[in-house]
Amino acid sequence: QHSKINVCCMKRLCNGCIWEARLRGMNDTCPFCRTHLPTDNASGLAMVQKRVDKGDAIAISFLGDQYKNGNLGLAKDFSQAIELWTEAAELGSLEAHYELGCMYYFGGGVTGEGVEEDKPRGI
Repeated sequence: QHSKINVCCMKRLCNGCIWEARLRGMNDTCPFCRTHLPTDNASGLAMVQKRVDKGDAIAISFLGDQYKNGNLGLAKDFSQAIELWTEAAELGSLEAHYELGCMYYFGGGVTGEGVEEDKPRGI
């Protein structure tokens, strides 16, 4: 809520840094990599997919989040999200470990679409 991930370089920026970049005239450019920010879901998804194809654990975990929430024009797909988080966790993503733990501990999705609650597996 106080920061966001730029899909071009997968760097997390706090809202203050985003505001400061806008004050300096960088409205449509990433302050880290100087890439133009995507203007629609398709171009944003293409940027994420490019990093996923290179094996970027943060991008893979981020794509899992998008599938879980149905963002970037993707349909909600809990099984795809779990598959992506598992891959990202194997590559060392702490966020992916957290998301998998929450999904298994609390159960996720609508019955039949997500996973059943499995507290031992979530721990």
